[in-house]
Amino acid sequence: MRNRALQRNKTDRLDARLIASFCQTQKPSEWIPPSAEIRHLQALVRRIEVLEEMLQAEENRLANAAREVHPSIERMISLFKEEIHELEEQIKEHIDNHPDLKEQSELLQTIPGIGKRTAHLLLAEIEFKRYDSPRQIAAQAGVTPRWRQSGTSLKQTGLSKLGNARLRKALYFPAIVAKQHNEIIKEFASRLKKRGKTPMQIVCAAMRKLLHIAFGVLKHKRGFDSSLAFSA
Repeated sequence: MRNRALQRNKTDRLDARLIASFCQTQKPSEWIPPSAEIRHLQALVRRIEVLEEMLQAEENRLANAAREVHPSIERMISLFKEEIHELEEQIKEHIDNHPDLKEQSELLQTIPGIGKRTAHLLLAEIEFKRYDSPRQIAAQAGVTPRWRQSGTSLKQTGLSKLGNARLRKALYFPAIVAKQHNEIIKEFASRLKKRGKTPMQIVCAAMRKLLHIAFGVLKHKRGFDSSLAFSA
């Protein structure tokens, strides 16, 4: 939290006072920890994310490493792949053991652009039923627009990026796929292009639209249908 009270010093006591003042004036909603099954899923999904970064690093290293160390790197690559596969099996078993998660996963995967892994990550990072609107979820993911203006020379629109960075990273490629294969987002992207939006702005808007569709699908407990316009 930035020091907005123009305090010269920074101590635990002053920070606590600043936080208390913020809560008194802004009255933020109470934080509710994720349920046990979501924490379990989140731990597995995030562990895969770490291992995939390590796997990518080893694969990059292999391309430029001396031949003498290739066997060592290849063993590590094989180990990472095996561990990732084992975790994926654990995720499948965990979801199969929780009917609500299983239903949500299957519904999300009816949306063109969202595959199994993206569905699992969305469920691990967002408890959809705790949100009242898709805008709240978009804010949680940090994909809502942020307008910047200074005088008459600076006028910019970008992502707020105040939310969950994992969600933004996970939605980027699904949004690109959805622009080609999801009829709702394809038409949406076409309209934005005609209005002069840049390719990156269109992708970001597609990410946000995907979350809106996901919210509608789960709220209505009905698979994706491009002929339907969800009211949510």
